[in-house]
Amino acid sequence: MVTKHGLTVEEYLALPEEKPYAEYINGEVSPKMAPDRNHAGIAGELNYRLGLYRRQRGGFFGPEGRVMFTGAGDIRFLLPDVGYWAEGRAVGDRVLTPPTLAIEIRSVDQSLDQLREKCRYYRTHGVDVCWLIDPVTRLVEVFESDVDGVIMGPGGVLESPRLPGLQIVLGELFAVLGD
Repeated sequence: MVTKHGLTVEEYLALPEEKPYAEYINGEVSPKMAPDRNHAGIAGELNYRLGLYRRQRGGFFGPEGRVMFTGAGDIRFLLPDVGYWAEGRAVGDRVLTPPTLAIEIRSVDQSLDQLREKCRYYRTHGVDVCWLIDPVTRLVEVFESDVDGVIMGPGGVLESPRLPGLQIVLGELFAVLGD
């Protein structure tokens, strides 16, 4: 799929749901980058861990859900690589609401600056926590409350007051990548 311009929301939602999935920003539809091996490995591990967490705490999680974000003169449908909606938070159906946690995983050809801006957008539009994971450098940037892009290395632990009881040791997460 190539980038399409000038589409209405209705035209975007009528597009066939096939890979590569596409995001919508104010009339422009762009395909999401296909995940590479590292991206897929990290996403799989996060989905596994969030599945275990959901069994204990409830809620909903999943990969690449179509989330609608709106603001004054701004309408977007973005697809976080992984999302989690805490128990009691509205989720939506075909179109999802902003999640409690949005995770973006960098693929080799993606710009960190663009992904940081995406995380900041999430935060200002209803997402409580955003984690930007870079499998190449094995670093994570955390966006939450007053925290804007705090970097954590393999010795760190991802956790949040918004996700009580969830702890992801980064060394264990990055172990899925091998040496």
